[in-house]
Amino acid sequence: MIQETDTSSSPLPEVDENDRERLRETSHRLLAHGSILREEHRDLHDWCQNRTQLIEEWASILGLKIVWLREERIIAAVPETPGLLRKLRLDETVVTLALWYDFHSEVSERGAGTSEVVLTFRDFNQRFDNKFTKLKRLSESRMREILRLLDRKNLVRLTGAEDLPSASIRVLPTIRFVIPFQDIEDWFRLASRFNETPSDTETEDIS
Repeated sequence: MIQETDTSSSPLPEVDENDRERLRETSHRLLAHGSILREEHRDLHDWCQNRTQLIEEWASILGLKIVWLREERIIAAVPETPGLLRKLRLDETVVTLALWYDFHSEVSERGAGTSEVVLTFRDFNQRFDNKFTKLKRLSESRMREILRLLDRKNLVRLTGAEDLPSASIRVLPTIRFVIPFQDIEDWFRLASRFNETPSDTETEDIS
């Protein structure tokens, strides 16, 4: 005897099995990495774009806000509940702050449509030291760990990590949602805290 599956009580009764599988893949990727980049996951990105209401309803249940970066072809999930925020260590926070500033500066200088911000590691490291003069310089291995973390979270793309001095860092537009600032003065107020007496303060930033 074949037993029919009753979907009348399902929270998604009109979503077929193929779409359920796609939604499951979307869920895993957004929760693990914070965003979906079309250049890397074209089919999944386009599927989400064609089902915006479904994605937004799913996200609202989990406490996420979906941001559709259509020009950059990125779908980002921004946490709206404390439980989905990831606490960063002090050094992770300041590296993220430095990347945010460099991205913001490049976009401001070259125009709002700019989404490609690529830095050599040497250049970024020098700028980092200039921004946070009171902090002890991070070791190469620790800097590599942090940049790889931010790569996993789809905030940067790190190329050539094994030879870090020769590596390049592509900063993604998603960096704007990690620590949302009203204006550049907000950035300076937060960054100034780390140029005073360093502490073990953790900042809840990344989902």
